Amino acid sequence: MLLFIALLLIACDKKHTIPEQLQNKQPDLIIDNAEFYLNSCQSLSGVFNDAGKITSRVIVTFPTRLMSYCSEERTQLSYDGTYLTVKLCRTAFAAGDCGLERYRSKDFQHWQEYIGITWVNNEQYEAWRQLGSSSTKADEINKVIP
Repeated sequence: MLLFIALLLIACDKKHTIPEQLQNKQPDLIIDNAEFYLNSCQSLSGVFNDAGKITSRVIVTFPTRLMSYCSEERTQLSYDGTYLTVKLCRTAFAAGDCGLERYRSKDFQHWQEYIGITWVNNEQYEAWRQLGSSSTKADEINKVIP
């Protein structure tokens, strides 16, 4: 019985540790008690410390682009106080430069992708839609301030 309890405690303790693939890696960004790790152009993982209870999860998986590769040195993760933004640099095979993709989230659960510039009453706006949406219309626009 004691052996069973010891094994149960060890198993429970593993849930509160950083995953092995992230243990030797420096976080790409730290916000409060959360560490964020970019996995190339594939996904973003988070390690959260909530009063000593450490949990980790893949926050978002980015859409794949066939016949392209990721330029990790030009991939960026930033936080402006409102949005966690990921900029991915993917280059199509036989192409010269990367196509910059941008994704953002306020709550680390609902993600938007940048779809371009739009104009409203002669003013420039950035257009964003929900990640995974097939709509051509923006779900949200933000005024570009020069």
